[in-house]
Amino acid sequence: MRRRRAADFDVTVVGGGTAGFSAALAAAHEGARVALVEQERRLGGDCTFYGCVPSKALIELAGAVARGTALAAAGILEPQSRIDFGAVMARQRAIVEQIAADERDERFTDAGIEVIHGRGSFADRHTLSVDGRPIRSRSFVVAAGSHAAVPPVPGLDQVPYLTNRTIFGLVHLPERLLVLGGGAIGLELAQAFARFGSTVTVIEFAERLLPQNEPEAGVLVAKCLRGDGVELRLGSGARSARLNAGEIELEVGDDVVRGDALLVATGRAASVAGLGLERIGTVLDRGYVKVDTRCRTSVTNVYAAGDVTGGIQLTPVAAHEGAVAGRNAAGKRARTDERVVPSVVFVDPEVARVGITEAEALTTRRSVRTVLFPLAGVDRARITGRTEGFIKIVTAGRPLLGRAGGGVVVGAEVVGPGAGELIHEFALAMQTRMFAGRLAQTIHAYPTMSVAVQQAMSQLFPLGRTLVESGDHTAARG
Repeated sequence: MRRRRAADFDVTVVGGGTAGFSAALAAAHEGARVALVEQERRLGGDCTFYGCVPSKALIELAGAVARGTALAAAGILEPQSRIDFGAVMARQRAIVEQIAADERDERFTDAGIEVIHGRGSFADRHTLSVDGRPIRSRSFVVAAGSHAAVPPVPGLDQVPYLTNRTIFGLVHLPERLLVLGGGAIGLELAQAFARFGSTVTVIEFAERLLPQNEPEAGVLVAKCLRGDGVELRLGSGARSARLNAGEIELEVGDDVVRGDALLVATGRAASVAGLGLERIGTVLDRGYVKVDTRCRTSVTNVYAAGDVTGGIQLTPVAAHEGAVAGRNAAGKRARTDERVVPSVVFVDPEVARVGITEAEALTTRRSVRTVLFPLAGVDRARITGRTEGFIKIVTAGRPLLGRAGGGVVVGAEVVGPGAGELIHEFALAMQTRMFAGRLAQTIHAYPTMSVAVQQAMSQLFPLGRTLVESGDHTAARG
C-alpha cells in the first residue's frame, strides 16, 4: 500500500488581502502551521492598492478643494491655486504606500506564517500547485477576492476603459470623465474628479441613486452631486460604446454622451478563474464560492471568505469571515455573525446605514416607528455651516415587551458630514439589542455632531420632543 506524503502545512490560505490576512493570522493563533499564498508581488489586495485606501485618500484631497471654496464663501479669502493633478495623485500613492507598509511579508513571517508569492491552482483537494511547486495542506482557505465586473455593452471591449484597478494610476486629469455605474465606487470617484475640475457624467440604469438606501438619501446625494457639477443620467444604461476620433461615445437612451475617459464601475465578480476549484468539485453559486455559516465550501477541507463568496462585499466583513474561516480550517467550530453590518458611501455628504430600511421594516416587523431628524436642527451643524443631511431611525417593538423603552433599533441611516462615524452608535444599539431609549438617555458632549443621535432618538418620547426644539422638522411617525 502506497504511503501518503505528509502535509507541508495544516492550513494554506489562497489570497493576500483582508480576508486572507485574517484567516492566516487566526489559524496561526490556533497553533496551525500556516502558508499564505498571494499571486501579486506584494500583500495587501484590492482594499489597500485599488479600493478603500486610494479612493478615500483621493476623496479627502478633493474635499480639501471643496473646503477651500467654502472658506472663500465665508469671507476667508485666499487666491485659489491651480490644481496640480499629478501632485495630487502622487500624494494619494504616498498614502497608499504608508498604509501598505503595515502589510509587509515580515508581519506574517514574524507570526510564524510562510508567505509564498505565486499563482496557485488546486491539483487535488489536498494539493495546491503554486507556479509548479506542489504544496500539501490538510485544509485550505480560499480568499481570492473580486474584480471589476464589466457589463456586456456592445463595443465596450473596443474602448480603452478604466476600472478601480487602473484609475488610480492616472497622472493627467481627464477633461471629460464618463462614469458607467452609480454605485458607491462610481459616485465617490465622480464627485472627486468633478471637484478636481473634470466634467463628469454618471450613467446609472436605476431610476434613482442608492436604491438600496432610504429614498431621502438618494434625493439629497443627487442634489449635492449636481451642485458639484456632476451630470446624472438616471434610468437608462449604456446601449453601446465606441471610440470615434479619439473620443469615447456611449449611447444612452436616445442620446450620445462623449468623454475623454471612461470609468466602468458596475459591480464586482469573484476572482476564481485559474484556481482549479472545479477540479476539486467546489460548488459555485452565480460565479461565487458557496459557503455556510462556518465558511465551509462543498469540499470538506476547503473554506472560503471575503468577496469571493459573494456575500456582503465590505472590508470589515472580509476580516470577520477570514477570522472564522481560519479558525475553522485549524479545527475550531466558529460561526459568522453578520446580523449587524454598518456601511458607508463616502460621497460628500457621507451616507451611512445599518440594518433595514423603513419600507422593509413595515413589511416584516410590528409596531414600527420612524424618526426623520434633519441636521439643520443640530447646533454643531449650524456652527460649521454644514446643515445638509438627516438622521433616520427605524424602531420596532420587542417580543412580549412591545415598545417599552422605545422598542429596539432595527435600522438607521445618517446622511451628512461624518455620517460614517455617527452610524456606529446605532450599530452598537442593534448588536446589543438594547432599548432604543438608552440613546436618548445617554448624555452627549455639546456641541458635537453626536448630539444629533440623542436629539433624533428623543423624538420617540413626549418629553424628548418637548426638550428638543425641532421647529418644522419631521418628528416621529408610526
